[in-house]
Amino acid sequence: MNLSLVSIFIFLRLFGLGRSDNCVDCPNYGTILTCDPQTCDRNLLNGYWAGNVTDGGEILVGLCPLGYCLYNESGQFIQIPHGATQTMGDFLCNDTRRMGIICGQCQPGNAPAINSGTAGYASDCVPCDGQSSKINWVYYLLVIYVPLLVVFLVIIVFNIRLTTGPMNSIILFAQVISSTLDINQQGAAPLNVVYGKGTTAFEKSYQIPYNLFNLNLFGNLFPPFCLHENMSSSDVLVLQYAEGFFPVLIIVVILLLLRCQRCLKVSVRLPSFCGPHHRKYRIGTSLVQAFAAFVLLSYNRLCETTAYLLTSTALLNQSLKAEEGRIFFQGDYRVWDSYYVIHYKLPAYLVTVLLIAAPIALFHYPVKWVERLVSKVGCLRNVYPTASIAILLDTFQGCFKDNRRYFAGLYLALRLLLFYAYLLAIFETLLVQQVIFIVYIFLLTVLKPYKDNRLNILDVAIFTNMALINILSWYTVETAIQTDLASLSACIIIESILVFLPMVYFVAILLWYCTSCHEGASEKMKKW
Repeated sequence: MNLSLVSIFIFLRLFGLGRSDNCVDCPNYGTILTCDPQTCDRNLLNGYWAGNVTDGGEILVGLCPLGYCLYNESGQFIQIPHGATQTMGDFLCNDTRRMGIICGQCQPGNAPAINSGTAGYASDCVPCDGQSSKINWVYYLLVIYVPLLVVFLVIIVFNIRLTTGPMNSIILFAQVISSTLDINQQGAAPLNVVYGKGTTAFEKSYQIPYNLFNLNLFGNLFPPFCLHENMSSSDVLVLQYAEGFFPVLIIVVILLLLRCQRCLKVSVRLPSFCGPHHRKYRIGTSLVQAFAAFVLLSYNRLCETTAYLLTSTALLNQSLKAEEGRIFFQGDYRVWDSYYVIHYKLPAYLVTVLLIAAPIALFHYPVKWVERLVSKVGCLRNVYPTASIAILLDTFQGCFKDNRRYFAGLYLALRLLLFYAYLLAIFETLLVQQVIFIVYIFLLTVLKPYKDNRLNILDVAIFTNMALINILSWYTVETAIQTDLASLSACIIIESILVFLPMVYFVAILLWYCTSCHEGASEKMKKW
């Protein structure tokens, strides 16, 4: 009798029947989520989220913003043990004080930190209550807006020009590498193969200095803090619009003060990379130079914020087919959720109109319709005369040949194109970015838009560098699982060197400029 029972038990086990454990459903989702049929443990690829959208529904997987989900810094996979007391989604979100689909919400008692992360979005959730948030508003103004005001005043006083010359391409690289050309690819690129637990420190080593050109000045140097316990990650992004438009507010205030105080007309020296070193301009001209500098810096920040608000991601089923779309940085919202569309997408679309208008204005010189508009509005005729419009355009276009001045608009449009390529899936984004870089390299090589050929060579080198980084990023993401560690490590090391090369050049430019201030500055600067 006992022998018969044993035989029946073995028969049932051989055919998968009568299992005593909970490993009834153990599917694989390609290489993203795998399941060990023996232990029932699951392995999730870094940079992804997995969980149930509805109670008892099918498990879905999708990309997770870096900092939202659990991340294994010492390996490529996160092991999710079988029999855990919490759901898979909770397991991935708890360590970051998050919850919900794609860990898109902060847990009760927590709120998104206004100054967390180096990628331009609120990645950290920190404890937050009503009492501390009131004090943090003052802290926020001191940490974010006071440095912006100081930098702005420095640009006015010293008439620093950032829009043309050798700094133009350096700023472009800094803005792109700290936003759309993310070599970590939201955690999907296995940088930890080389840097291990130092991956975060490596990212900060280049993100923090390059982010200075995205108006992300000193916020990341302070401990993360919240502003309100009911704030969401999307609210923090919308708040960044105020930071982007803040320089415009300062310009308007100063212009109004100058109109009331005519006696404040003064002359300043204007160091320029594109012309004589010493020129005397009135304070109005200095303001135009400062406004142009902040258009360049704010434009990328506004593009970044807009792209983050509009970015969505697909949650995949077991067949790796898109099951439904979700807002990437606020996963509890579907793509066309009415609340999200009204409160977040609509402002993003309005800002998009302004972002499109800016490069279009630089495609022409002079801007006849602007001149006609200003001349018809009496209150603007004295505050912002047509001559200032010409000076503003010249600050962007001064280094280009007369028949190539439209390249200033192309450089501004490049930032917009890269950010809207970011809205695509990760591999499509890398492909579109590569096409954009190749097109710009071709245009620079053939048309040679700069008056000084050294600037043409510099810009070709910068674009080539970005194209190489983009190719290496694609390689590390696409072959992260199949490639041997030696090849992957070599690829990441080369990519890291390419990221820091422009920084070395930038430091050399600063040292050269400081030296030139004491050794015949006028003659040296004329050469540029």
